[in-house]
Amino acid sequence: MKKITRIVFLISLVLSFLTNCNMVESKGTKEQEMANKKRILLLGASVGQTWNLKEFPQRSKNDNYIFESVAAWQYDKTEALEEILMRPKRKFRLTKNYIRGFFEPAPQMPDIIIIKECSAYFPGDLKQYKELMEKWVKRIKDANIEVWLATVVPVTTARADKTKGKIEGIREFNDWLREYARYESITLLDLEAALRKDAEARFLKDEFTSGDGTHLNKEAYDILDKVLLDTCQVRLKP
Repeated sequence: MKKITRIVFLISLVLSFLTNCNMVESKGTKEQEMANKKRILLLGASVGQTWNLKEFPQRSKNDNYIFESVAAWQYDKTEALEEILMRPKRKFRLTKNYIRGFFEPAPQMPDIIIIKECSAYFPGDLKQYKELMEKWVKRIKDANIEVWLATVVPVTTARADKTKGKIEGIREFNDWLREYARYESITLLDLEAALRKDAEARFLKDEFTSGDGTHLNKEAYDILDKVLLDTCQVRLKP
């Protein structure tokens, strides 16, 4: 009886060892697959949040990328950018989300950071806006991370009429951003061009707003998905 018990124990031990080996091998394979994917992070606000980029690989049926969005609810995104660049460390905050973070994988450094601003910050100090953008680009490049830029999504004609100088500020900023990206050889996601009425009437098409003339609906995000996927496929060829 003792002999049978010993045999059963040895068999269980062997099976447990083999199972653990398979689990370690499976984990190692999964980690290797994740390491081979490009990590792309969008630093923005409402558009970045509602776009739901985390689910972009499933929507686009393209599993070559890992997407993430970080929201900073003001034009100046310096603090949010510095938090990203200190990864895998986290900035201390006495909040539930910070405590919960200890039980989750450490945040990974992205391979690419996309900087995107919102129409809510216009009109504004364009001189300061440009200086900050140049500062962020240099900071990201110095960290050996690739940077992409995105034009500001315009507003509808009706929304522009409510705030003097809003659409003019967006247009001037986007024109500068295109020229700056071209001069610095930076990849540009031209969201304005994808969603505006035309090159002359540079307002957001009415059919792309969720109703307030500023925020976007699903049809608009479907178009932005295509812009993003096309850019990834052109710029990130294996």
